[in-house]
Amino acid sequence: MYQQFRQSLVEFPVITLPEIRKSFPDFDTKNLINWQKKGYVIKLRNGYYLFSETKTDENRLFQIANKLYDPSYVSMESALNYYGIIPEAVYSVQSLSTRKTDEFTTTVGAFTYRTIKKVLYFGYHLIRDGATTFRMASREKSLLDFLYLRPDISDYPSFEALRWNHEALLMINESTLQDYLRFFNSPTLNKKIELLKTYMRA
Repeated sequence: MYQQFRQSLVEFPVITLPEIRKSFPDFDTKNLINWQKKGYVIKLRNGYYLFSETKTDENRLFQIANKLYDPSYVSMESALNYYGIIPEAVYSVQSLSTRKTDEFTTTVGAFTYRTIKKVLYFGYHLIRDGATTFRMASREKSLLDFLYLRPDISDYPSFEALRWNHEALLMINESTLQDYLRFFNSPTLNKKIELLKTYMRA
């Protein structure tokens, strides 16, 4: 039974119960409990599973993050690290969603989701790496998301404390940044972006 199950679903980044029932309408969920005990599958959250053999590199974790809590896209520290702006490794995969804030700690990694207004759910694109595809905020949107949701970053010393990579910041498209900024309609964020520009020129 397991081999047939595996062959049918091995291409899925995350296995969900609806996907299982499409291939196996009479599937007994007790099988999943037994297969967890045998080490065949890993439970990520209720109704979401992963084959234990799955190689979970950074990009695969981003793909899992998208699937684990949908709709969502990778942003904040995780995206900034991906683009080389934040030099340090990030503990959990940070994502934004129109759903409520939530967090899942699993054996393959931690996944954190922050709520963002529907009007601000944009500025991401699909990144493909071989068979792995995931939604990630652009450089500009990940910066805006980060600064918008971090009230503790409010003055120049707090920008300096971030120790961001200046060379990576130069990859930011200021025209796109300003276009996206208008959607936030936030005087506080506008001030932060002016501080960011000063920081970039330092």
